[in-house]
Amino acid sequence: MFSGPGRTYGPLLLLPAVAAAALLSACGGAPAEPSAPSASPSASRPSSPAPPSAPASSEPPTTSPLARDIQAAFRAATKAHPGAALDTCTTDAPLDDADCGAALTAAGKVAADTERRLRQKDPENADLLYGAALTTAGAVQDGLARLRHPIPCYGLSEAPQPPPPLHAEAESICAEAADLTRSEWGIFLSTVEP
Repeated sequence: MFSGPGRTYGPLLLLPAVAAAALLSACGGAPAEPSAPSASPSASRPSSPAPPSAPASSEPPTTSPLARDIQAAFRAATKAHPGAALDTCTTDAPLDDADCGAALTAAGKVAADTERRLRQKDPENADLLYGAALTTAGAVQDGLARLRHPIPCYGLSEAPQPPPPLHAEAESICAEAADLTRSEWGIFLSTVEP
């Protein structure tokens, strides 16, 4: 028998062809040739949206009972304390801007009242059930406290206004604190609104 180079290379030349055949069979065979469209009824009809499985309601069907509790508490608090329009507190609001002060006060009351209502709903488990809403409500209230002390921003406290040499610096500090409170209010809203 001949045991030259042809015998050694013969199986090696077949290896790529065997590997390609194995890959094609594992992947579903050779690529399909374009063919005429199928005559099946489902292929000839245009796709249409699936019919709704439940009648539409005022709340999305994916709203959990806990989310509904949070939203109800927030709506009730907002109704009880209207006026939390923090867009009136711009960065150039004067230190004694009563409209900004009223909006901040209303926001603090809404946050506190939402928290109170949720804690009343389930006093023992409120932190576990409504944690994000309670935490962000607390942050809004903390922001309001920063605006009351040590500088009486926007008429939020009865403390005397800073002397004229410190007035511009106090306005700047109040504007930054109000901006932070607006951010905290936005985060709070994201946890209580649908």
